[in-house]
Amino acid sequence: MRVHLSLRAALSVLAAALVLGGCDRASRNVLGALELTGNVAAVQPQLIGEDRLDVIIPASGARARLGPVARTGDVTVWQTLDGITLSMRQGLLIGTRGLGDDLMSAEVDGVLALLRGASGEGPVPHIRSRIDGEDRTEFRSYQCKRDAGAPDAGMRRVEVLCISPKDRFTNTYWLNSAGAVMRSRQWISPALGHLEATRISG
Repeated sequence: MRVHLSLRAALSVLAAALVLGGCDRASRNVLGALELTGNVAAVQPQLIGEDRLDVIIPASGARARLGPVARTGDVTVWQTLDGITLSMRQGLLIGTRGLGDDLMSAEVDGVLALLRGASGEGPVPHIRSRIDGEDRTEFRSYQCKRDAGAPDAGMRRVEVLCISPKDRFTNTYWLNSAGAVMRSRQWISPALGHLEATRISG
C-alpha cells in the first residue's frame, strides 16, 4: 500500500527528525531532547558508516542530519530517523522518498562528466522523473552546462545550469581537492525547491 504524505506533514517530520546520532554522549543528549510529531515512529536505522549528511530545505526551513543505510556501487542511501531517504550518486541527488513532491529518479552520468571536466562545459543530457498530480510518472529531459568553476572556502565551486522547454534550475557543487562533492545545493522538485547538503566525515 502506498502512503501519501502531505507536503506540510512530510516537512514537519523532516524538521523534527534532526539527528541520526552516533554513540557518544552528545549525540544521545540531542536525540533525547527531540520528539517526533504525528504518528511516525522513530526507529534507529542500521547505519553502515560514520559519515553524516546535514540537509536543509530552505523553502520550508526543514533540516535534518541523515546517516548512510545502504550502498550499491557509487550510490549511497541516506535516511532520517523516521524513514525519509535521499539517494546520492557520488554526491549528486538521484532520488528522494517521503517528502511529498519527490524526485523519483535522475540520470546524472552527463553531470558527473561535467564535474570531472570530461565533457568540457557541456551541454550534456539530464533526465528526471517525478509523480504528477494525477499519480502518473512524468519524465523531463534537460540540457545542462557548467561554469568554469571558482575557488571557494578551500574547495572548487561549480554551478550547473539545466534547461528544459518547460523550466530550468541551477545546481551548485563544492568539490574538494580529490574531486568529491562535499557540499551542494540541488533541485528536488517544484513544490520543494532546492535542498542544501553538507557531508560530515565520521
